[in-house]
Amino acid sequence: MTTASETKAAPRMKDGLVKRGATWSYVVRERDPETGKSRPRWVGGFRTRDDAKRARDKARAATHDGTYVAPRDVTVGEWLRVWLDAHAATLKPSTLHSYRAKVASYLVPNLGGTKLQALSPSRLSKLWADLAEHGGADGRCLSPRSVEYTRAILRKACADAIVERLLTVNPVHGSKAPRREAHDLLVWDNAQQTAFLDATRADRWGTVWRLALATGMRRGELCALTWAEVDLDRGRLRVAKSATQVGGDVVTTDTKNHENRLVDLDPATVAALRELRKRQAAERLAFGPGYAEDGLLFVWPDGSRVLPDYLSKEFMKAQARVLAAQVEAASEAIRRERPEATDAEVSKLAGREVERSGAKLPRLTLHGCRHSHACTLLRAGIPVHAVAARLGHKDPSVTLRVYAHAIPSDGAGAAAAVALALGG
Repeated sequence: MTTASETKAAPRMKDGLVKRGATWSYVVRERDPETGKSRPRWVGGFRTRDDAKRARDKARAATHDGTYVAPRDVTVGEWLRVWLDAHAATLKPSTLHSYRAKVASYLVPNLGGTKLQALSPSRLSKLWADLAEHGGADGRCLSPRSVEYTRAILRKACADAIVERLLTVNPVHGSKAPRREAHDLLVWDNAQQTAFLDATRADRWGTVWRLALATGMRRGELCALTWAEVDLDRGRLRVAKSATQVGGDVVTTDTKNHENRLVDLDPATVAALRELRKRQAAERLAFGPGYAEDGLLFVWPDGSRVLPDYLSKEFMKAQARVLAAQVEAASEAIRRERPEATDAEVSKLAGREVERSGAKLPRLTLHGCRHSHACTLLRAGIPVHAVAARLGHKDPSVTLRVYAHAIPSDGAGAAAAVALALGG
């Protein structure tokens, strides 16, 4: 039988405060989201009674205001897993794939075991700086765009954690991302665009390159375009869908901004599309039964769709072939002028000549055709809102922010307009 002297007195609670061992705890009643009833929640670990009292008062006020967030042991890794699974049905497959890749590569290894509620702006600022310095493959620098994209993912996840009452504030908002150096977009001027299209006119995918440069369509929009959306008699097409690739699979979804748009075509592009349709008709007839009748513009001889990633790679190869042809033409001219020159000398001189003449094309990604198109229009004086509509930007301010450098500065013209208006 246990005597009274052998039994320790239970800790006495006063005003919702109690000392347990060496630390103080408080209790607050919170609403159970499942039952709607209130329930007690104990929070401990405070060094002094005053510390516990201040925390208790703050928790009571938050409970009264409906903003109380109970301490939880949920880690960043656990929340990101739940968050991604919850958004899997609403995100585009390619977006979900990129989110998962960034989370797995940069967030989970660095923050996965950290409690979500322990995140702070200062710690995240250090993470962004570390990633920028050595977060890439083999410890190399991670591009500013990748750092900002990773930061944006965590910002969205934390915003949803606030909705789920796991956080009171978003720790990402106060964190500092590394500064991105401003730089002009790499684009082709009119002469370069014309030279490339002339050199690739006979290529199987030459019409893809022409349509990309002539309309500014995104890669996915080009790959999803069907003949039903092209009106060659009126010289226009409708951009309604986008093809996204994840691995070897392609999924067709709405456009980036979920809006259709009409794009007018120039006569040369209309002529190129007519030739493409004739070629497809001949290939359909030659292939016979089994031809894929998907109605897509850009397909293989059997009618099957071309993968977006393949087109990106082929565009780079096309540029390499154009450069090789330029160098070969320059080499032949040098051999005629200097028959005594060795092959090594001819090759070196030909490369220099192509560089000196300005004929060498800057290496562009397929998306660079979109940038080139936008800059061509803006330099020609087309209004920003018209360019935005053609590109599918919901807000012309996006167009202005991305392509401001391409808009000609006409200070003298502005002064002349003011003088005319004021009678000066």
